Amino acid sequence: MINPSIGKADGSKVVSQESEMWNIADGFTKIKILRLLIELDIHETIALFGRKDMEEFVPEESIPHKRVEAIHRMMFCLRQLIGNCKFSIDKKDKYAINNLIGRIDNVESVINGISYEITNDVTKEKLLRINESHFRKCFDILKDVKDELNIPINRAGLIFRMSEGVDLDAIMNSIIEGG
Repeated sequence: MINPSIGKADGSKVVSQESEMWNIADGFTKIKILRLLIELDIHETIALFGRKDMEEFVPEESIPHKRVEAIHRMMFCLRQLIGNCKFSIDKKDKYAINNLIGRIDNVESVINGISYEITNDVTKEKLLRINESHFRKCFDILKDVKDELNIPINRAGLIFRMSEGVDLDAIMNSIIEGG
């Protein structure tokens, strides 16, 4: 890593322009890319199970609503992630990216079929039901897009490589806490 400050004879420090650009790129990568990759994993879990983890209490009648919202958020985050990365994607990966966008477009065109509302004739309460087969097809396509998107993003040098000096938990906590 480039040393962000260079000492001068009088004891003051001058910030290197190269390190300043690295700091901006580092922040951009963490906020605009890594944060979305983490959010996608969370939305994926909620779309399947209706809650982030097993300890989270979610009323049973809310689970279908949470699952539907999560799959919509997956679609949104995928579009946002592609938009945030598109400028740095290698020319040889542009076709693959456009193909992934087309797959998201296809899911978006049929996503309204993943759920439907029914009314309980006795209580007059409206309940949301999931069309599990259709939901799963849409979910599987979005999950596949998410997984395939990692390849061109990594080739563009935008994904962190794991090394002994990288504490992914600390980075994730920093992002979650807004830093």
